[in-house]
Amino acid sequence: MNHKRFVIASRTMLLMLVIAAVAVLGLGLAAILLSDPPETTGWLRSVFGGVFGVVAVVLAAVLGVPSGVGLWAMAGATGEDIEPALPRPTRFAFGLIAVGTVAVTTLVLIATGSAVTILNFGLLLLVALGSLGLAGAVSYSPHRTRAIVSAVALVLVVLATAWVLRVFMDTTGS
Repeated sequence: MNHKRFVIASRTMLLMLVIAAVAVLGLGLAAILLSDPPETTGWLRSVFGGVFGVVAVVLAAVLGVPSGVGLWAMAGATGEDIEPALPRPTRFAFGLIAVGTVAVTTLVLIATGSAVTILNFGLLLLVALGSLGLAGAVSYSPHRTRAIVSAVALVLVVLATAWVLRVFMDTTGS
């Protein structure tokens, strides 16, 4: 069974999220550390910089932690004669969950997305990279415990995606 291409694709997806997380973390820390003290004319800018910094640090964690878990799980997955740790039905189920999450996200964004198409596309890419990358980690990890931790991370990504999509659907109904 040659699954090296799938492992490389999953690792690439997860690595893209790690790079995005580092970039967002850098922006957030810069906003926190470089914001000027409040002045009579600059308080709004200072408050926004602080809030942006905190949101950016949290977003970096949301992007970086699951992708880091997936990369950790896939260590050694391209070696010779490496077999995935989890049984085939479990791997298949998590693959379906990931593909279903991307499909539902696509449908919800088409039906209820914002007027700014690039934001919809960005959200869809984040969901696709995270869920499909973690599904690859679950499917191809040679380490049982790491594959299970990746499965938990995938479930958390799916739940977070459902929460965000619920917000999209609630705002269009009112």
